[in-house]
Parts: sequence; structure tokens; C-alpha cells
Amino acid sequence: MRNFRRASIQSQILILATFLVVLVSVVATAMEPYIYGRHDRGFQNGLFAGRAAMVAEQFAQARSVEDEAAVLKRAAALGVEVEKLSLDQPLAGKQPMIAASEIVARIDALLADNIFAAFHRFVMGPSHPDVLTVGIDDRRALIFQLPVFPSYLWFVPAAASGFLKIVIPLVLLAYFSSRLITEPLRRFAAAAKRASMEGSLEKPFEPDGAAEIRSLAESLNVMSDRIQSMAEDRTRVLSGVGHDLRTPLTRLRMRAERSAEPELRSLMLADIATLNFMIDECLAYFKDPSVRAVDRKVDISSLLQTIATDFSDTGVDVRFIGPRRLAFVCKPQALTRAMTNLVENASRYATQVDIELQGRDDGGIRIEVRDNGPGLTDELKAKVLEPFFKGDKSRQIAAAGGSGLGLGLPIAQGIVTKAHNGQLTLLDGKPRGLVVVIDLPARQVIQPEGSPSIPSSH
Repeated sequence: MRNFRRASIQSQILILATFLVVLVSVVATAMEPYIYGRHDRGFQNGLFAGRAAMVAEQFAQARSVEDEAAVLKRAAALGVEVEKLSLDQPLAGKQPMIAASEIVARIDALLADNIFAAFHRFVMGPSHPDVLTVGIDDRRALIFQLPVFPSYLWFVPAAASGFLKIVIPLVLLAYFSSRLITEPLRRFAAAAKRASMEGSLEKPFEPDGAAEIRSLAESLNVMSDRIQSMAEDRTRVLSGVGHDLRTPLTRLRMRAERSAEPELRSLMLADIATLNFMIDECLAYFKDPSVRAVDRKVDISSLLQTIATDFSDTGVDVRFIGPRRLAFVCKPQALTRAMTNLVENASRYATQVDIELQGRDDGGIRIEVRDNGPGLTDELKAKVLEPFFKGDKSRQIAAAGGSGLGLGLPIAQGIVTKAHNGQLTLLDGKPRGLVVVIDLPARQVIQPEGSPSIPSSH
């Protein structure tokens, strides 16, 4: 089985097709006696024709009325319904008479059994006459009552034969072959989804299954290694550039502070602070340390209450709505950063922000960040999740503190989706404003040995 799974898809299809032919042949051979052994109409029709011919021959040899009665009695004992007909009687309503030598051929023709005749009898009923008139000599004739079988006995065996020999083997083989061939593809798709959700590019694809799939997995692993190397190189370059920029910025700040013109000094220090903020935000976005953070069991209610309290202390109207205590496994520092970005973004455009926490039946949680700002159009809801995009044009009515670089929402989305396998959705508030919905699934604690645990309350 392992060698079969590792064979090429072309070889697997060829082997399965050959196996199908063998399976159908074996099933047909094994089921034939059970299907036709009890209701074999061809055999019974031939037996009836032979008995009718024997009765006609014995009746022709009878020389007296007693001999004829004895022949008819023996025919009844054999299950052949027959009656004598004198030719001086009218043949009204009777079928045309045939010779005794034609009995077997005529009965075989009338009672011939094949799938088309069986289907016709099943749908339309018997197509042959009920009786067969056989001439014995110039003075005598016999009227044979032809056997009439129920319609289902003609059609059902043929249908059952095709069903057992063709349909069932094909269905079983299709099911097992689809599992054998597509199971590696399903694992492949799951690995790709897991890699995209968790943000891990370290050999996510296991080279298993058919030869083509193993080759594709190896190629994608090589590609992921190169992507990871490029991402690390990019982060190192940006970190180096950010570090190098801080030195001249520090000198500029020191020189600006010694400026004799207060107004010019204030403007220069504001520009320098803006440059430092931009460097910090870009480095925080590209490094994204949340993915490598460790899962901890914390009191998520206390964590969100702390965030609301911290913003309230700075003059922002932030309220927490939810249970007093709710234990949940997450990356607390990363989730704190995501929630801080969301609340800070909402506070720029609204006068009131609500953080609502709800526990789900499956062990996950749902967090909603609602504000009473101007909201976003459907077009901007997708764009604001892109890095460096700012939707101030639609929400600048209540904006008081300016805006950042457009990285707050993308960073929060990355923490929710990549670090927690969750989902972040932007909805319209009622009667106005924006609602950021975060759905986080239940997680298991993954803690390295020797690492101290964070208490469940803050």
C-alpha cells in the first residue's frame, strides 16, 4: 500500500482501472448463480418447451380416448396446462395453429429472455399470447397454456445483476480510489492553509503521496526557504537602516534643542519626532514578533479592562463590556498590541469607544471594538487593511489627533489571523461608526519547558 501511494498518479489510475476489471469479473462470476439460479427463465422456458413437445408426441400416438386422457393427466402432473381441441369445433378467439414439430422453436421465440424483452415486460406487461395451439393431425389439436411469470421476476434479476456487478464495484472503487489519490492533496491544502494562517514558512509541506505531489512539495519547500531567507534579509536591512538613521536624528535633535529661535526649534523637534515614529512603526510591522510569541493562559477580561483603563487615563472615553473574569489561551503581549492599535485608531475619529467581550460555546471568544465615528464605506473597509493605506478622507470629520502610517489595522489583522488563527472583520455600526469584530478560536497552551507562566489576572 505504501508503494502504491508513492507511485505516480498515472500509475495509480492504471492500477485502479485494472483492479476494477478484475473486481467486476469476480463479482459477476460469484453473483451469477444467486441472481439467475432461482429465477432463470431461460432454463424454465426450455424445460416447458421440451415437456410440451413430449406431450404432443405422446398425444399423437394415443389411439383411444382413454389414452388421450392419460396423456393429458400426465401433462398436468408435469405442470403443463393443456386441453384437447377437436377440429370440428370453431377456432374463434384462438391463435393460429402450428405443427407439433414447431413447438420448441415457437415457445423459445415467444418466451425469449433478454434485458430489452425483460424491460418491455416490466413496463408494458407480457407481449406474447396466453395460449399456443398445436395441430396433432387432421382431427385433433392441443391448446397449451403458456407460463406467465410476474413482471418483476423478468426485470428485477437483470437489474440486480447490473447493479451488483457494475454499480456497487464502481462506487466502492471510486470511493477508495478518490481517498487514496486525493488524501495527499487534502493534506497538502491543509498544510498550505496552516502555513498561511500561522505565517510559518519553515518546510510546511510534507513530501508524501504520489510522485508528482512529492515533487511539488519539495519544490514548494525550497521556494518557502527562499521566501523566508528574503524576508529575514529584508528585516535585517530595515533594522540596520533604522538603527543607522537614529544616530543622525539624535544629532539633529541635539542641535535643534540648542537653537536660539523657539518657533524654529519647536518645528524641527516635531519633524524629528515624526521621523522616529515612522521608523518605529515600520520596524514593528516588518519584524512582527507576535508570531514567535508563546501562548499563555490569561484572564482576557482583565487584559481588556487594563487596556480600557489605560486609554481612559489619557482622556479617551473607552468602556469595557463583558464578564468580570474569562480565562483564555492566547499570546497576551501580541493581543494587547493589536487591541491597543484598534482602540487608538478608533479614538482618532470618535468620541466614544466600546470594547465588548463574549465567550463562545466552542471555547473561543469574540471581541468587538465599536466607535461612534463617521465609519467607512464598503470600498474602504478592504483598503484600510492594506499596509500604508490611510482612510482619513472618510473619517477625518472627528479626527483630532491626526493619523499614523496606516499600519495599525494591518498589524492588528496579522496578530489576529497569523498569531491566533482568528478572523478580523470590519462592520458598520448602528446608527453610525465602525465595528471591528475579532473571532478567536480555542487554543491549547504551548509553553516551553522552564518558561514561567503568566498569572490569569492582571
